[in-house]
Amino acid sequence: MRFLRLSLALPRCLAAYAVMIGALLTFCLMPLAAQEQPALLLSNTQIGAQPDAFGGETPVVRGDLYNYGADAFRNIRLTVDVYDADKALIGEGFGFLVDACGTALLDFALAPERLQSYLAPFELFDGGEVASVDVRIDADAVDYQPSPVPELPAVTAIAGAEVVMLEWADDDTLLYGVGCAGDVFTELEWWRYNAAHHALSLIEHPRAVDVTPDMIERSGAAMITQSGEQRPDLFYGSQMTFPPNARRIVYQNDLHSILSAEADGSFKRLIHDKLHQHSLRGFIWAEQPGVFLAYYFGAFGESVHYFTGDVEGKMLMGRLEALAPSLTVPGPASDGLAAVVGRQVDEESGYYWQWAYGGLELLFAAELPGNNYPAPIVRGDVIYVIRPLDGLASLQCFNRDTRELRTISALPLRLTRETRGWSALSPDGSKLALAANGPDGGVWWVDLAGGCG
Repeated sequence: MRFLRLSLALPRCLAAYAVMIGALLTFCLMPLAAQEQPALLLSNTQIGAQPDAFGGETPVVRGDLYNYGADAFRNIRLTVDVYDADKALIGEGFGFLVDACGTALLDFALAPERLQSYLAPFELFDGGEVASVDVRIDADAVDYQPSPVPELPAVTAIAGAEVVMLEWADDDTLLYGVGCAGDVFTELEWWRYNAAHHALSLIEHPRAVDVTPDMIERSGAAMITQSGEQRPDLFYGSQMTFPPNARRIVYQNDLHSILSAEADGSFKRLIHDKLHQHSLRGFIWAEQPGVFLAYYFGAFGESVHYFTGDVEGKMLMGRLEALAPSLTVPGPASDGLAAVVGRQVDEESGYYWQWAYGGLELLFAAELPGNNYPAPIVRGDVIYVIRPLDGLASLQCFNRDTRELRTISALPLRLTRETRGWSALSPDGSKLALAANGPDGGVWWVDLAGGCG
């Protein structure tokens, strides 16, 4: 074991600026004195603010920490000293590595050539004006033993990031959103991948322009239902979603009721109410235009509640409380009148075809993954499932017509209790996009040219 300690001063940039706590401020890195280059480097350092437990705001230093050494580092701790223009100490704080949602990463090792975000809340003694910040890093160096990566001819790695949303623009173009799971799509960083040119480009989501203050107000996504007061922060928890193949949008309001509306927020329709005790985790779009499955769970390992509906305002399988929960995230049938669920029935664990109003058909027996794995995808008679096989996440397909189960490929997913995966099938069904969040997150392209028999 080695112990590393380094200090970086973060003075003001050459351009003049005024420091306001709550407004993001980017600093320039001050060159280090001639010495051995440290293995850990701070970058993208900013001062900002975040909500505290009392309805106010706490000033923070945030940024990224990059490891370009040969060792991994555990127990990473950051200490922050804040100074005014006279070099007087006016604040102190402590920091830690975080994921895209700002959650502290515990028992985490920063591998070589990896970048991870950090967050360091600090306290100002007398509310002075910040001029510079000194950040010290304590960490334990450990030998790095990379996990063996199997050869996966069908899988192409596109990028490493905390990818939490996937959308196909066409059969050769994938859009993916990077950020915190559960954030509304306009809060994510969006990228376009074009397979024909193997090109990545940073973009604005094509539907972001439609999300205007007037549209949000008309939809009621930022309204306190009881008073009618507009509270903009409510929109960020609405999970408002534009379907890939239909006109109307879906979202939840402050009471967690699910509604649809026209793309401009008008002509609202209530789809499902009395869901305030459940935590919405997302919408999954079925093959048929406008049909979706909404799914809910709390922590890792909990059962998943769900219902299916369409953007015209109909519930298709009945109310959520009338449907037996799934052990896995369900996948909707093409028409939304059934779903593929993970169940254990009479000690038979496996994937089942759950019909509306109670009918249940065993598809195949299987050891089930947790609720952090991607949902099954139904395309006609073919069902794609992702689950662990021999210690590796693997993609399988099941043909309801022939009753054949086939393994297509192992996958590079390395999910933990704190991370999740998502998948999406291309419009022509020939490719599968795969995503995961967390430190081992990324986005991959899986070739399904062999079909499912």
